[in-house]
Amino acid sequence: MRALLLLSVTDGENMTLDRIAAYDFIAIYSRNFGLADTNLHGDNDYGFSELSTRRAVLQEALKTLVLDGLVKATRRSEGFCYEIGETGRKFCRGQKTEYASTYRQLVKTAHKKYETLSEVELMTVISRKSTEALRR
Repeated sequence: MRALLLLSVTDGENMTLDRIAAYDFIAIYSRNFGLADTNLHGDNDYGFSELSTRRAVLQEALKTLVLDGLVKATRRSEGFCYEIGETGRKFCRGQKTEYASTYRQLVKTAHKKYETLSEVELMTVISRKSTEALRR
C-alpha cells in the first residue's frame, strides 16, 4: 500500500526501485531526516539496518502491483521506472486514513527535498544519517 501511496504523490517522475525505497525509508524515519517531529513508525534503534530488507520486500510488492495492473513498469536508461496506473490512483483516492494522509505528506516533503539528488547521492544521505544515529 505504501508503494501505491508513494507513486500517487510522485507520479510522472523517474521512480526506480531504489528511489522508491529511499523515499519510503525517509518518510518512515522522517524525524531522522529533519522532515517531521516524530518518526511515522516510532523510534527504532535498528531502523537504519532495515533498508536492504525493505528494498527486497518493495521489489516483490512492485512486481505484484504491476501484475495486478495497479502500477506500470517502463524500461528506461536508468533502469525500470514505475508509475501508478488509473486503477492504482482510484485505490489511493479511497485511502483517507490519518496514516495514509501523513505518509503522503511525508513523501511529498521528501520528494521536494531530495528530487534533484541521484540515487547514489540519496543513499549517501541515508548512510550519513545512519552514522549520525549510531553516534547518539
